[in-house]
Amino acid sequence: MEKEKKIVSLVNLAGNLFLFLIKIFIGLLTGSIALLADAINSLSDIFTSAITLIAVRISCKEPDKEHPFGHERAESISGLITGILIIVIGLELIREGTIKLVFGNTIQLGFLAVTVLLITMAVKSILAVYTKKTAEKTRSTALNAISEDSKADVLISFAALIGVIGAMNNYNFLDPLMALVISVYVIWNGMKIALDNSNQLIGKAPSKELIEKIKEKAMEVKGVKGVHDIKGQCVGNSVQVEIHIELDERISIQEGHSIGKNVQYSVESMKEINRAFIHLDPFKQSYFWNSGKLSRKK
Repeated sequence: MEKEKKIVSLVNLAGNLFLFLIKIFIGLLTGSIALLADAINSLSDIFTSAITLIAVRISCKEPDKEHPFGHERAESISGLITGILIIVIGLELIREGTIKLVFGNTIQLGFLAVTVLLITMAVKSILAVYTKKTAEKTRSTALNAISEDSKADVLISFAALIGVIGAMNNYNFLDPLMALVISVYVIWNGMKIALDNSNQLIGKAPSKELIEKIKEKAMEVKGVKGVHDIKGQCVGNSVQVEIHIELDERISIQEGHSIGKNVQYSVESMKEINRAFIHLDPFKQSYFWNSGKLSRKK
């Protein structure tokens, strides 16, 4: 998985570098503020792709003394930085677009700008699909952020295309106006990415559906009489979970330990789970407390 994530990160980095160079050159040549706004967005993509590449290498490291539970949160940090950079770029684009809208803007050689934007839309569409598939396969939060950003870039380039075509037909206000539309979308997307990854960093709880799957998995283990108080937290692209299981109070400590280990290994076999912590409770027929959270075998 590490190799796949590195390859995707490098492909995104190379693609964004190529798009930035042609957009900044043609943007300066034609004077299109919408295309220059798109170029600046590609510059931010270069930084985020580089950050993602570094984060992927860190997150794939084995646990050590300083990080006994692994380095998965590195990807969430990368995604958070990506979101913040996107917001900053969006605010800068608003400033530039407002200036051009107020004082006017004209473009030359519009057909070149149109060609570049069509190329950008094609390249970004391919990168979005390619990155999304790998993100789903590897459960990478950093790659998922890059994929969502690439989707946004397609829409951003489309908005810039409308602005350029409008300016070519003497509707010069459309170019800076589309730059402002691009800016708002960029900021919204950046906030979404930053929020999603900050939730990962502060240990957001997994979905109710996953909690139910964990409960069912634990209940399948022979010797488990009941399951309750399942608590989990997202750690990067995986989940750590604490589970209370009920065992017959008459069994030995050794047998109870063995059942607990079986539950741990069973739950950790789930692709979403990084680590399972098992707490053993004695099972008694007189237990009626906490019935809302308790699941028992009949």
